[in-house]
Amino acid sequence: MKLLFTLLFSFNVEAGLFDFLSIYQANNAYENQQFKLAGEKFNNIDNDAARLNQANSLYKQGLYKQSLKKYQSVKRNDLSFDRLYNSGNAYAKSGKINEAIDSYKAALKLKSDKDATFNLELLKKQKRKKSNNKENKKAKNKKKKNPNNKNSKKKTKNKQQQRNKLNTIKQQRWEKSLNKKLRTLMIPLNNQQDNNEQNPW
Repeated sequence: MKLLFTLLFSFNVEAGLFDFLSIYQANNAYENQQFKLAGEKFNNIDNDAARLNQANSLYKQGLYKQSLKKYQSVKRNDLSFDRLYNSGNAYAKSGKINEAIDSYKAALKLKSDKDATFNLELLKKQKRKKSNNKENKKAKNKKKKNPNNKNSKKKTKNKQQQRNKLNTIKQQRWEKSLNKKLRTLMIPLNNQQDNNEQNPW
């Protein structure tokens, strides 16, 4: 029985040392901004903290969808705030504003945080701005498409008249400049003809 206990104890110590070495290597790679290597090292460690750090490594590589999947695999309650906050960041970077807002709200239910509050308010403003821009575009398109709108018809007619006048002026200027160029080319020819008449040689 003592032999079995000794074998089990030594096996657990070796596994712990291996995990410690992997954690050290992963943290070192992360600090040196070697995020791919860090993610690989964190992947070798089977616990929620390592999964959270692996998700962070994926996020730093710009692999937001993959990082979101890894964040969702973190189940420990004491890591919930970090998981939700970081998920909010990944959703925001992916352009999924509604999901990001939901993640920040859920994180703020767990604890108060200035960065999460700032990010949440920023995304809310962006969302309002986008909806206002969409409404403005719809209104502009509606005005353009409305055939009963007299103002738009007048504006279109006025613009067309202005274009026609401008084109006429441009045409006249072009013809004048062309004539000047032709005249300057013709003058030496006329002078040579006069010289030939006086001096045939």
